Amino acid sequence: MTLTEIIESFKTKLDPSKIMNSLGKAASFNDESENDSEGNDSREDLKINPYNNSGNDSAKSSNAIRISKNGEDPLIKLTDVWKIYQMGEVEFAALKGINLEIYEGEFLVVLGPSGSGKSTLMNLLGCLDIPSKGKVCLNSKDISELDESELALIRGQMIGFIFQSFNLIPTLSTEENVLLPLEFQEEGRQIARQKAAYLLDIVGLTDKKKNLPSQLSGGQRQRVAIARSLAVNPPIILADEPTGNLDTKTGDYILGFLDGLHEREGKTIIIVTHDLDIVKYATRVVYIRDGEIEKIEKRTKNEP
Repeated sequence: MTLTEIIESFKTKLDPSKIMNSLGKAASFNDESENDSEGNDSREDLKINPYNNSGNDSAKSSNAIRISKNGEDPLIKLTDVWKIYQMGEVEFAALKGINLEIYEGEFLVVLGPSGSGKSTLMNLLGCLDIPSKGKVCLNSKDISELDESELALIRGQMIGFIFQSFNLIPTLSTEENVLLPLEFQEEGRQIARQKAAYLLDIVGLTDKKKNLPSQLSGGQRQRVAIARSLAVNPPIILADEPTGNLDTKTGDYILGFLDGLHEREGKTIIIVTHDLDIVKYATRVVYIRDGEIEKIEKRTKNEP
């Protein structure tokens, strides 16, 4: 299936509206452990950031979803949130009365063992699911009151997803996978390709743009997933075990890149993981076990 066919098959399920904000100065990211140096000389040609002054007025559109700059209000707020699954005649509570506030510009790590409810929590934070009880508010909007097209619009414009299993479309090239979110947002083809080229240059994969996912290493596929997550310049990056399928060195590069986005771009980074080593990047850590928050710890980055 071609990229165009995939887009057309989904458009009836979405109500896309374009969004554009400045990506600004991006973190440099090159994995020297992989043979990616060839073809990256195009960095000299990318002198114009396509996220700046692209001529697109979508950021001014009344339909564009933007984050309130009132730092006193939480960006995401969960109030007495329960998620209950019906398993035959038995009910199972994956989350039990969760109360959590996440503020713009945080680097939040949700830490817990397998079965703790962290993946269920991630689905709610990413508007991929709605609570059984309680409220999840994103930018002061209760997601339970939104229909699927509105939720899709929020997911498409406000949240960049990075998954442990990468979730790349195997029949699409590296470039086409990065273009996919821009196609959903109906970005102009020329600007979309400029953005894809810019992002692939940032993650050091300019020379791999025509490769299929099967022709890439695990670290390279994760970098494609990161570039895709940044395609529409979302204010929130939500990562589920982003280093789970990577070796230690490549995982450190991935985390360093996300940390750079947080430091330089002020993006809100939320990582769901069981890996204690990721805690060093956090400004706050939420410890979750058996569907409940055990404690919330405020931290200074690189604190032991």
